[in-house]
Amino acid sequence: MRQLPLFDRRSIVLSALFMFLIILISGSAGVYILSDKSLQEAFYFINFAFRLEEYYPGRLDWERMLTSARNAMFDQLDRYSGYMESRQFEQLDEELGGSYGGIGVTVVDHEQGLLIMSVRENGPAAEVGLLSGDVIIATDDINLAGMNSERATRLLRGREGTRVKVAVFRPVLNDTLTVTITRRQVDLLHVPFAGFTPDSMLYIRVLDFEAGTTRDIKNALDSLLGRKDMRPRGIILDLKGNPGGLFNEAYHTANLFLDKGRFIVGTRGRSRWKEEKHYSSGRDITGGLPLAVIIDGGSASSAEIVSGALRQLKRAVLIGDTTFGKGLVQGFTRFPDGSGLRLTISRYYLEGNVYLNEFDTALNEVGRGLPPDYYFPFTERQLFCRQLENSLILQQFANLHQEDIIQQSENFELDDRWVKTFEEYAKKNNFNFTSPRTQIAELLLDLSHLEGRSPEIRQKAGQILKISRESDMRKFYEYGSYIKIRLRQLAYERKFGIYRTYADVIIRSRPDIRLSAQILKEQ
Repeated sequence: MRQLPLFDRRSIVLSALFMFLIILISGSAGVYILSDKSLQEAFYFINFAFRLEEYYPGRLDWERMLTSARNAMFDQLDRYSGYMESRQFEQLDEELGGSYGGIGVTVVDHEQGLLIMSVRENGPAAEVGLLSGDVIIATDDINLAGMNSERATRLLRGREGTRVKVAVFRPVLNDTLTVTITRRQVDLLHVPFAGFTPDSMLYIRVLDFEAGTTRDIKNALDSLLGRKDMRPRGIILDLKGNPGGLFNEAYHTANLFLDKGRFIVGTRGRSRWKEEKHYSSGRDITGGLPLAVIIDGGSASSAEIVSGALRQLKRAVLIGDTTFGKGLVQGFTRFPDGSGLRLTISRYYLEGNVYLNEFDTALNEVGRGLPPDYYFPFTERQLFCRQLENSLILQQFANLHQEDIIQQSENFELDDRWVKTFEEYAKKNNFNFTSPRTQIAELLLDLSHLEGRSPEIRQKAGQILKISRESDMRKFYEYGSYIKIRLRQLAYERKFGIYRTYADVIIRSRPDIRLSAQILKEQ
């Protein structure tokens, strides 16, 4: 027998060893597949599809069936995760580019349609009176209930100048409002105003944390802190109604107010490789000026990272109401055809291991917001004020008396005669406020008659109803300050735009801003 050369024998041995490893790995993979439940289910799903294709006698619409299966999977996840078509990614790129054509609202999924998380102050939706907390249930008579938020959002967007009819359910009033909104190019204006309050506080209004927000805040700070004629006594960062945005914009913004080496925010996901920690990397560009952050129930996500990080590090105090409670981070994955996924990939936490969402709440969404250090009851959240805004009667009256409102308020505050005139106008235009207490009192009186109660009981029920109705009638004067501020704001905004409205009206009259300034002065 002829002996093989050493090289050939070595090659054969290595080849045999390689084949053995392939068989071993293949067998191990098979064992792994059989032992992993999620892979088993995927294998079964493919088998189901093959069996349907092979045996089912009817016509199979595979595109529709697979879309339904995909949507069913996302129904088991949180409202922030979902499938994105290529055109939706194009819209995302458009927003990151600085503007989009639409009505100016931020929305998330809701069982009845789209829940408005925030309304852009300079957008078309704000001009017709839509509010955060409203639910958009239909657009152009298309019912949005059960529709994916990405698809529903496309119905709100469109070319500048086109119109869309929007039906809105307002839960606090248990009522539906229908308005027609003219779409326009909505510039992503992150910082609509930055300037000094009358008591020398530097006030910065931040609408979101989309791309470029940190740059705009830094530019505002550099410009105003560099003034030689005025030195601020403190800084008020207004994140009221701010729905958040990009994660990196949040910690870069917090970084502006911190010296090097402070822990800002960390993230934890399913894999240990997804864990991140972000620390401040520069210097506090404000030189340690006292800082207050205004928050409310509409402050969410990245806004909570900024406010929470600064509070946990004892760099700022929070003023207002408890935040939304969204401590989840989303990531994006694109497929070759341009579509992709938006998935909740981790939770973020703040100094002291503070989480806004518990471990299992990516699905259940039992998030808790950040409570303020100083609570402030926002008047606009009250039922009477919401019903006023819902009726659009404030906008109509302000437009009708625009010049008179501006002329009087240039030198003096609007007096109570304006409240009386507005009340008469509102009632003439069929605005009548009925509180839940009055509704119950009316029902009580009706029941006392239907059930044949004694005259004494019917008399008492009538007295309760009378007292409740009188209380409802006093609401115009109870909220007179709010009405006067809103009338000035609406008149100024219509004539001069948003910047001058902030400078001449908002920072001078909003009580939460005045409270923030007072707290900073005491510090």
